[in-house]
Amino acid sequence: MNTETPWLPSDIDESFAPLSHFDITTTDDMPIAVTPRGGGREVGRSCYQLDTQYGTYLIDCGLSQGGGDKFPDLRGLSPDDVDSVFLTHAHIDHSGGLPVLENRGLLDDDAKIFATEPTIQIAQTLLQDSLKLHLRETADGPAEQQFTEADVESVFRRFSAIEYTTDTDTEPLTVRDLIPETDEVEPLTLQVGNAAHLLGSAWFAFESHGHRVVFSGDIGGRAKQLPDIDVPPQADHLFIESTYGATHSHRSLSDAGTELFELLGDAIRNGEPVLIPTFATGRAQTLLLMFNDRGHALPGDIGVDYQLVVDGMAQDITDHYHEYVTDDMYYDTGVVNRATETGMTTPFLPSGITTPRTDRERRRIFERFSPARGEQVPIILAPSGMLSGGNSPRYLGELIARYDDGHVVPTGYQANGTLGNALQNAKKGGTEKATRLVDTNPFGNDWPASDRISWVETDDGTKTRMTVPTRWLHSLSGLSAHAAQNGLLSFARDISPETITLIHGPAYAQEGFGAHLMDNVESSEQLSRARLLTPIPIERDPDIDAATLSEDVTSSSGEIRTQIDDLHDTVTALSEEIADTRNDGLSEAEVRAIVRDMIN
Repeated sequence: MNTETPWLPSDIDESFAPLSHFDITTTDDMPIAVTPRGGGREVGRSCYQLDTQYGTYLIDCGLSQGGGDKFPDLRGLSPDDVDSVFLTHAHIDHSGGLPVLENRGLLDDDAKIFATEPTIQIAQTLLQDSLKLHLRETADGPAEQQFTEADVESVFRRFSAIEYTTDTDTEPLTVRDLIPETDEVEPLTLQVGNAAHLLGSAWFAFESHGHRVVFSGDIGGRAKQLPDIDVPPQADHLFIESTYGATHSHRSLSDAGTELFELLGDAIRNGEPVLIPTFATGRAQTLLLMFNDRGHALPGDIGVDYQLVVDGMAQDITDHYHEYVTDDMYYDTGVVNRATETGMTTPFLPSGITTPRTDRERRRIFERFSPARGEQVPIILAPSGMLSGGNSPRYLGELIARYDDGHVVPTGYQANGTLGNALQNAKKGGTEKATRLVDTNPFGNDWPASDRISWVETDDGTKTRMTVPTRWLHSLSGLSAHAAQNGLLSFARDISPETITLIHGPAYAQEGFGAHLMDNVESSEQLSRARLLTPIPIERDPDIDAATLSEDVTSSSGEIRTQIDDLHDTVTALSEEIADTRNDGLSEAEVRAIVRDMIN
């Protein structure tokens, strides 16, 4: 049996057709079927296939930045099958698989990729960067190249801008109007709302024959620069992200900022460099806005006593953010008013910052700084946020090689398989030093001489061995752009769905969050966790025992919960037996023997 997907046959191949296998056919009474192709029980490679009687569409097509399969599972899709893609937002775990669709010819010749204008601009920047990483990863290693520069350019030509439709005077979009080439009788309509997760992020509501399904995308509502989440319409079925479903509420952004600036103040006073690995899109801009608003609290001046370095793609994304600062469709009115009334049109770029574009300019950062002098202390914001690519691992290598003391402050989720996650686990485990092999390179021809860093030849090519003092690591919570449990619950209550499917979240988060939703969303009669390549029919009075909505055949969360309850009962009984046997004067060995017998 396939232990990872026990609900699927173990011998499926590229021709596996989910709808046919599960005997599902779309009709007027069951007009929509949704098949997860990634992002069901994981944070990454989000991709959901929506089928009607007349078309096949995808909601997102991302890649995974941690371990496991990198791209969506596209088995069963044939050339030209996909009529269009609807992109909730630009983050690479939602957009990074688009060039793979192009490379495999799965998009119809006339297929478009619909997204808001900011999403399109940001996605283009992210996909260009993703291409560079992909070419590097596949150049010498065993991984097979999945897409090319030509595929990325083709994706760009398919982008088509749509706007939010939640204004009371705005009618839902008809897919026939969006895609003139589609079947003329296709009744599918679309509503688009601001998800407040990222500039231009959206939720989607699709409706056909009176059946409506909502895809949350990633829900935010935390970044003060973005508007509130648009209220979604009521629907029959909700596919809702669950990244932080196990977290009742996040720490406030204000408290997170206070902690960060206290740490930075101490670092500047002590002459200790700081690396802040950050997501280039969204998180970097939140941090930069903090520097603009609270930078006066730090000792000294930018460019004199410390260097605030903004590197890599964070610079390019920030440029995109500044293009819309006067548009209240995408920004909170406070940002718009400040931009229009005071002329502050670059709120995400504090004055005096350093924005290196070349490795020579990056080396100068370290040439300017000497712990003995204590001035020009580097505070470096650099992607990637998980230390899994970009310039942040390069900066880390330079810092640990050059300086005895420093700080590394991850500001977000660290996926399994990333360097950020490995460092976090090492610190939690009480290890003083964490040594890892990293696929990265210095800003010069060689790393500075240090016993903390060296080149290593491996079967996969030359790697860098880093030994990072775990005392350098500080985990800063409260900056996530994802809504926590309370925000997700509010979104679900607005929709008032009869059925809910959890997507885009780890198992532990989905387990607790699912129970919480069922207890607190009165309309919901059933809830499931999305299963890879397992279609979910959208229909009236769906069969609660349908295979698509039941728990896994093996290792289901329901069985685990039952086992835990049984174990609790057993422990209670054992406690009573132990008390009785002790009263009878039995030895500890005899007590343990009784316990073993009861367990067996």
